[in-house]
Amino acid sequence: MKNTYKNLPNDPLTDMSIEELGEKFRSNLISCKEVTSIYYERIKILNPYLHAYIYIDDKQGLAWADGIDKLFSCGVDLGPLMGMPVAIKDICSVNKMPTTNGSQINSDDITGPEGNLVKRLKSLGCVILGKTHTVEFALGATGLNKYRGTPKNPWDEKIHRMPGGSSSGSAVAVASGLAAFAIGTDTGGSVRIPASLNGIVGLKTTKNRWPTDGIFPLSPTLDTPGPIARNVKDTKLIFNTYNGTTIDQKPIKLDGMTFGKLKEPFTSNLDPEVEEAYEIICSKLEKMGASIEELVIPEANEKATLFPTIVGSEIISAFGKDRFIKNVEKMDPVTGNRAKLGLNVSSFEYIEAINRHLELEDIASTYFSKYDALISPTTVMQALEVNKSIIGGELHERSLLASANTQPVNIFGLCGISFPIHNLLNYKNNKTLPIGLQIICGKNEDEKAVEIALALENYLGEPQLPEVSKFL
Repeated sequence: MKNTYKNLPNDPLTDMSIEELGEKFRSNLISCKEVTSIYYERIKILNPYLHAYIYIDDKQGLAWADGIDKLFSCGVDLGPLMGMPVAIKDICSVNKMPTTNGSQINSDDITGPEGNLVKRLKSLGCVILGKTHTVEFALGATGLNKYRGTPKNPWDEKIHRMPGGSSSGSAVAVASGLAAFAIGTDTGGSVRIPASLNGIVGLKTTKNRWPTDGIFPLSPTLDTPGPIARNVKDTKLIFNTYNGTTIDQKPIKLDGMTFGKLKEPFTSNLDPEVEEAYEIICSKLEKMGASIEELVIPEANEKATLFPTIVGSEIISAFGKDRFIKNVEKMDPVTGNRAKLGLNVSSFEYIEAINRHLELEDIASTYFSKYDALISPTTVMQALEVNKSIIGGELHERSLLASANTQPVNIFGLCGISFPIHNLLNYKNNKTLPIGLQIICGKNEDEKAVEIALALENYLGEPQLPEVSKFL
């Protein structure tokens, strides 16, 4: 694989899927160690500009890759993800790697030892490259982190724009070709938002589909891990392989399906470009034979009270009240102020919120007797300038709307996937900033959400990735 710019090696997945790269491993056309070395070299060159990773261990990663190659040579096959270099969000414990949870506060004891998600990835033969930046304790949708650093959205080499959060580094790593795929977590949109703002794919799984032990418990009620990948094809392979699903499904046809086109509050405060792309993709769906019906879900507005009540209470529970109060002033002001809301929640209010959350799960399930899926813009805006999004900045209040369309999915107990649609717009001078479409399906209908997104990808083409050599 030749170098293209200032000794930056090509991303091994530039012209192939994860499945195709795996076939090259098995055919001995390229080794896992060689591919892993390429990713580490790209990280070495680009991470000083992009700040996707907070920690890497090339010695450990290359040793693991060498072991994978030896297994291949002995005829051992652990499945389609064997040999794939993966990035892990830094609220997930990985043996022999530090866990900061994006904070100055020592909290790795709360996160606990390496959990079943990471263990499962290792058992499938994945090579863990390192840990990626996150919003402090995963409590934020912008991707900003005052003390640990904010990754740079790779779509703009001149202006530091929001990467989206809280799985900020994971999304930037994937979009920049610094990992084959990444693991994020989603409590109120933290996989889908950064995927949307970085022009890639993020899957919010149904609660309990993937384990959460060994992950900082921001909200045990709402936390859901999920994959972040460069396209839906790879996302499907990752999700199915992780779940042990080996049965090939015929491509789903959108012809005859009915989609609920979410209106208020999901269409409040849309950027003009986001609104335009939303209308275009709805027209595309109709051309594919789907029916589009406008739908208003007033219960979505309840996120404004339920989310801070549940999450605020549960993060304080994770710390313990006294420990939290002692350390809150060390937190990022935005994160700290959000978390402190939990101090004012009574046990009665918390139980009431949990009960209402369960009621909304039941209400939401009724929509899927009529609709195959619900759709909305993933975020109401494109990536905002970081300097204008900080406290006191002219866009700070708007930046807080980043999770406006994603939080309801968590509150309703549904699954969702963010799919890039910015390529539908006719940008002048190719000045493209990503836009995501959120496809929402019922509880435990994760496979269906992925298949719908895959049908769109097959129709529209795979997402284009940013040209990161511009940063050099």
